[in-house]
Amino acid sequence: MNAELLRGMTWDHPRGLDCLVASNSLLVEKHSVSVEWKARSLLAFGDQHIEEFYRDFDLMVIDHPHVPDAVNAGAVIAFEDLISSSDLEELSRTSVGPSHDSYEYRGKHWALAIDTASQVSAFRADKVDHAPIFWSDVIEQARKKVVLWPYKPVDAFSTFATLMAQKGHGLAEGSEYFDRESALEVLEFMLELASLVPDWCAKSNPIDIAEVLADSDDFSCAVALYGYSNYSRTGFRKKLVNYDDIPSFDGSARGSQLGGAGIAVSSASRNPQAAARAALALSLPEVQAGIYGMSAGQPGNLVAWKSHGLNAVTENFFANTLRTLEGSWVRPRVLGWPDVQFQTSLVIHQALQNRRVTNADVDSMLSMYEKFIRE
Repeated sequence: MNAELLRGMTWDHPRGLDCLVASNSLLVEKHSVSVEWKARSLLAFGDQHIEEFYRDFDLMVIDHPHVPDAVNAGAVIAFEDLISSSDLEELSRTSVGPSHDSYEYRGKHWALAIDTASQVSAFRADKVDHAPIFWSDVIEQARKKVVLWPYKPVDAFSTFATLMAQKGHGLAEGSEYFDRESALEVLEFMLELASLVPDWCAKSNPIDIAEVLADSDDFSCAVALYGYSNYSRTGFRKKLVNYDDIPSFDGSARGSQLGGAGIAVSSASRNPQAAARAALALSLPEVQAGIYGMSAGQPGNLVAWKSHGLNAVTENFFANTLRTLEGSWVRPRVLGWPDVQFQTSLVIHQALQNRRVTNADVDSMLSMYEKFIRE
């Protein structure tokens, strides 16, 4: 029997593409499905609205804050309408932290967590034993000019969200977007850190920083960057990069903004049942810990994160950062959030570049929530 040919959209990095391409032979053999994958940039993955491209694909790898907008646009199909409740319960039970639930909206799941990440730390094990545990340690090390921090607009926002959650004031958790006093404290801290890392960090994302750590001997660690297990795999780059928990104010490593990626079925799919079979297969523990994880993937399944095999080939990337993932903070799933995040990120980034934060900046950020969510 010929395999059903599906079209898939993912993001352009070995972690986002190579693992899916490598898993395709398994889909053909066991599920009679073959997926032809295309990839978009990491920037587009974070910013582009799903309704702009869903009509051209059967499967889409997406970021969970986009779910409400995608549902509102009628671009995705709920998995409750495609697979059994027992399969969904199993995936929920074996999810890394809140990954599975981050794709739930209006009582249904609109994607399956095949990939998981959050802001963590990175370090060179040939230079230091571990990454800084407390933010005070980060500042101390940064004064020695050995610390990196990516604060491109979207990453500056992620750090802001992480620090706010660590302060006990997660974004949009109350009646307002954020607590003004805590926001000013966090932004002042970010200004200090920005003044101590290289200026080019303002244009860098976590991949850029990992590339520098892997290539240069000038730096020993990086903080508040999404983890990429690829850099902990022998042969991927010149030097190995190790990963560790996110720094925190109290040593708990809680509050890190959850990232990762989920696989969704497009409402324009020519065969949504076949697409759902493929999505479920890619989410199963044996695939996640097997060919998917071993082929540069960063699984969303806890079985994979605890796999001796995967940890053996990644310098214990998964074991070393699991505590952070389990205590991560999830962005609210509300209509308009991608626009709030993008516009807020521009204000934060400009303040960091100006080396000054004003009440007007805070007012502008607060207005984003009023404009894109409440209106």
